[in-house]
Amino acid sequence: MVISSGVPVALAVALVVGSVLAHVDGRRAGGGGPTRDRLAAAVVGVVGWVLPLVLSFSMIGQFRWWPEVLPIAAGVAAVLVAGRGATIPVTTDQPVLDLRRRSPLTFARGVEVLAAAATTVVLALTVLGAGLLSSQDDEGRFAFITIPVGDATASTEFFGWYYGLPVVVAAAALVVVTLAGLHRIARAPRADANRAGDDLRRRDRSSAVLRSATSALLLTLGSAWQFVAQASSLRTSIPRTEAGTIEFGTSFAALGPVLDFSSHCVVGLGLALVVAQLLGRRQSVSAGVGSDHRPVRA
Repeated sequence: MVISSGVPVALAVALVVGSVLAHVDGRRAGGGGPTRDRLAAAVVGVVGWVLPLVLSFSMIGQFRWWPEVLPIAAGVAAVLVAGRGATIPVTTDQPVLDLRRRSPLTFARGVEVLAAAATTVVLALTVLGAGLLSSQDDEGRFAFITIPVGDATASTEFFGWYYGLPVVVAAAALVVVTLAGLHRIARAPRADANRAGDDLRRRDRSSAVLRSATSALLLTLGSAWQFVAQASSLRTSIPRTEAGTIEFGTSFAALGPVLDFSSHCVVGLGLALVVAQLLGRRQSVSAGVGSDHRPVRA
């Protein structure tokens, strides 16, 4: 399931926040335009949102978990594209020896790492909470939420284990691919005698990788929240009792409107990271700028 209602809200958030992020990136970078890899990664991210959105209209009433993981699958592809070419082509006769200790997070911005980690944790908690509330359908799949009413029950489709577990597996794969991409960017041999310029390129690549991953996770989280919000409206009643009509609802019914609005905003934030990559400017590198290190040639 992917969000269909609220698309204008999501797009509005995406355009506003994405434009702001692109402006901040431009001030930090100082010039240039988006690299081809960043553009390709952004396009893949858009496909990861649009394709499930289109599929959701043709799969109404069918139980299929795989559209839920399409944004993350697109995120894996986007991370692989964004992490390519960690350094520019070698411009010297020999690679430059750099003895610094470099980890996958050496060139990653702290705020982007925290955003990716926080989104991953919230998504995992959402899957866990929804899974514990879910119940089995006639085919034994935990894809329903059920309200017992005397000897009868009322149920509706829900983001249970049937949908959540594939999402968790896909998210774990995305985390591994992201860390591998960051490791490759950090550990690739230096190809430029200008250390400052080399670092800027690595930061730019690391940012693109983290934003691609976070965007995919946010799109998936927004879809999950919308799924849960729709199920929160489940109601049933027992008429003609001595006390009159007794109505029953889900235990999280009050969260429905909040989750519904939040889901659109979360999707908008995910798309904003894509918009920022489309509009952003790559790091401009001036020879010797900020360089206080004369590298040793290998």
